[in-house]
Amino acid sequence: MRDEKKLMEKYDKLNRRMLRYFSSFFTGTQITSIQGLILHYIIVESEARDIFPKDIEEFLEIKGSSVTSLINNLERNGYLRRESLDSDRRYKKLVLTEQTLEIKDDITSRVNEYMHSMFVGISEDDLEVFEKVILQMTENTK
Repeated sequence: MRDEKKLMEKYDKLNRRMLRYFSSFFTGTQITSIQGLILHYIIVESEARDIFPKDIEEFLEIKGSSVTSLINNLERNGYLRRESLDSDRRYKKLVLTEQTLEIKDDITSRVNEYMHSMFVGISEDDLEVFEKVILQMTENTK
């Protein structure tokens, strides 16, 4: 049996390293990695449906106040805007601005390059096991 403490230390170290590594993909751009991640999520998901702040909360698994702060910054910097729904003015969907649409391909490319680079050299069998482990750990945290 593996030492669970050592495994968790390795996992925590990997998690911090992955965050720094992901950030490096946005070095030299006008947006931070978390802004890039949010914009990428909206770029991809808005092709099929309207996106709301609650969707960002669920995607990032963070509190609404944190999402509000992130959205406010993106809106202040001209990357998105909130629009009321005609059917219910209380709900504000998140809409990408022309400024973001101009850098859409760059954002998508950076996020995709990061994701691809994380799995280089890992076999399909190992990825299958990895997915099972992630799903079980996620279930364990409910």
